[in-house]
Amino acid sequence: MKSLVFAILASLVWGTAPVFFKLGMKGDIAPLNALVFHNLSAFLLALVFALLTGAKWDYPLKDLILIVAGGIMSGFLGLFFFFKAVREGEVSVVAPLASTSPLWASLIAFFLLNEPFSWLRFFGILLVVCGIVLISLSSGR
Repeated sequence: MKSLVFAILASLVWGTAPVFFKLGMKGDIAPLNALVFHNLSAFLLALVFALLTGAKWDYPLKDLILIVAGGIMSGFLGLFFFFKAVREGEVSVVAPLASTSPLWASLIAFFLLNEPFSWLRFFGILLVVCGIVLISLSSGR
């Protein structure tokens, strides 16, 4: 149950953030510069929290490499493309389309992590894709 509450909170925060990004990039801030400010603020806040909570710092190198790779993909590449999309498009279209990431995560987890497949999950993924198609069509693009 705890994981569901955290997932809903993450969704709420991630659903709100694109509005701030769009408002912030209405001026002259380039997507790459916005990415620097975004990641710097996230890093500093995470560092403060880690120091205040007494987080441990010695982890296996393999785990660190995998986390860094994920950070490069989501914290740099994903956000860079998302910022470019938000700057150019409508948040109401861009955010849902970018939110298809669970589709890709589910497919990759099925093939690479051998996570269980079920028709119910497949149907849920199909509904997500159909919703994204409908939202994209509604924008006339």
